[in-house]
Amino acid sequence: MRSCLAALLALAGCAQPLTPDAGVQATITTLAGGNGAPGGFLDGPFASARFAFPEGLALDARKEHLYVADSDNHVIRMLELASSRVTTVAGVGGQQGFADSSADGGARLRVPRNLVLAPNGKSLFFTDTGNLVIRRLDLETNVVTTEFGTPGAPGTDDGLVAKFGRAGFFALQPWGGGMVIDANGVMYVADSANQTIRSIDLTTREVRTVAGRAGVEGSGDGPAAMATFNKPSGLGLAGGALYITEANNLTVRKLDLTTLTVSTVAGKAPANTKHFCEDISPVLPPECGSTDAPNGLDARFRFPFGMEPDGRGGFFIVDSHNNLIRRFDVATSAVTSVAGAQLTVIHDMPLPSHDTAPGHPGTFSHPSHAVFVPPKTLYVADRSANCIRRVELPVP
Repeated sequence: MRSCLAALLALAGCAQPLTPDAGVQATITTLAGGNGAPGGFLDGPFASARFAFPEGLALDARKEHLYVADSDNHVIRMLELASSRVTTVAGVGGQQGFADSSADGGARLRVPRNLVLAPNGKSLFFTDTGNLVIRRLDLETNVVTTEFGTPGAPGTDDGLVAKFGRAGFFALQPWGGGMVIDANGVMYVADSANQTIRSIDLTTREVRTVAGRAGVEGSGDGPAAMATFNKPSGLGLAGGALYITEANNLTVRKLDLTTLTVSTVAGKAPANTKHFCEDISPVLPPECGSTDAPNGLDARFRFPFGMEPDGRGGFFIVDSHNNLIRRFDVATSAVTSVAGAQLTVIHDMPLPSHDTAPGHPGTFSHPSHAVFVPPKTLYVADRSANCIRRVELPVP
């Protein structure tokens, strides 16, 4: 297998695979879904369940159920970890639309992408990106309600009647950015289509734009109202600051919530906002890479997306198009690779993903999100492989 992979890489004119240090090798296994199987929809035992571009992940408060935003199936799925079974808890597989539900069901979703557990632990908020709204799933009744945004109406309006996303070449542009909720009940949302960071007070329900200039792409640091972003994606809170991964800027940014200033703490943004690390970019910029570094500004990324606290004063970053899980240390800004291997054929096109085996480090295929269970377990949505993976990290 390894010789075949090497031959394919050489044929494609790409570098040899980059693998993490064997001494800190993580173990990657497929938890649910068919690793590399075509997108499909099927509930049931983990091994036979099927997904279609799974993305957002969330664990319930008791860490017994793992919820998945199964984006191309337009549903929210639940993985019962004790019984190893998958069930659909919101939406109808393969049927997109817009409808809230009663206790009898009936909800319709359109490309759900991100999940966050509500402060009371009894419900999930999720971005229903194709409908341009944020909705809530009651975990006790499975009732879906629309909470924020105006269905089907893109915009940047703040206030009690807010709008998210934008209109563009592909009609309605959903946003892929994440969500996080602080200890005061304020939800932060990366409105990636509008290049802004929004906040929602879950008590007053007021939406505000806290950073970025709506519709303006860039990488400018400074006062939050004047800062610019390029596809803000994952969000994480630490030490009075909001940390932001930027898929197109290839960076990690920091929004100080006291001074409302933005700074770049890891990675380097391309000079041209239209040049980024995806196949659709006309030019692959030199800032695109997978370099680890003790100083975050010297590190390089390739479409960094999901962000998850690591319980040690840092974050795991799902470096999607490097097919790596990286760790960012808040105190030092150091970036290190902790799981996966860089196995790409051309640009950001990954080779098929594999579980860890003798002689093979274990690989991903465009992972997007992760959740962490201390002390060493990560669940990863392996988006292009249409499955959920389990990662066992070396104990620090």
